[in-house]
Amino acid sequence: MLEKAMPSSWGLCFVVFVLLACSCLGQTDAKILLANLKQDIELINREVRGLRSEVELLRRENAQLRVAMDRTNRANKQSQETGLVLELQNRLQALELAFKQSERARGSNQEELNKKFQQIVEQMNRGFEQVTSARATAPVKEPSFSNDYPKNGFVHKVEKGETVSSIAKKYNSKVSWIINANEIGDPTKVFVGRELFVPQK
Repeated sequence: MLEKAMPSSWGLCFVVFVLLACSCLGQTDAKILLANLKQDIELINREVRGLRSEVELLRRENAQLRVAMDRTNRANKQSQETGLVLELQNRLQALELAFKQSERARGSNQEELNKKFQQIVEQMNRGFEQVTSARATAPVKEPSFSNDYPKNGFVHKVEKGETVSSIAKKYNSKVSWIINANEIGDPTKVFVGRELFVPQK
């Protein structure tokens, strides 16, 4: 018991001390001293066992605290991740709502544009119908030509770039003479290669 309770060097010294004390004291006193020493050693052993139990209990509590801290950290991390996911979901829902509202507004604007375009088309069709009906009902005016032009002259073949006016100026004639002599309904439609009589005095 002495070797378990104390280090080997101190235990050896203690044994030597006890033997010396026993040799100096009587047999009765030595027994009393040994009994007291045994009680002290037993008390020390009990305290040591109690301390060991407390240390073991503290170790267990420390391990439990570590486990609890790990769980708390994981729970906090999951809570943060859950909060981030919820925030992203809320943002996504807000974007979807804004997109739907934009689509609705675009659809209403498109409907209005379609209506206006249809109205414009209808107005244009009515205008074309009015113009067509007016042309159909209007009397066609046939051009009238006069014989008041000189009967002397010569035939000219229209070349590229020439007009009735340029031909009249070239030969010192008049536009009205050439139009009446050749019965030209539209002076702007004198084609290249046509032969025109150019009156001259």
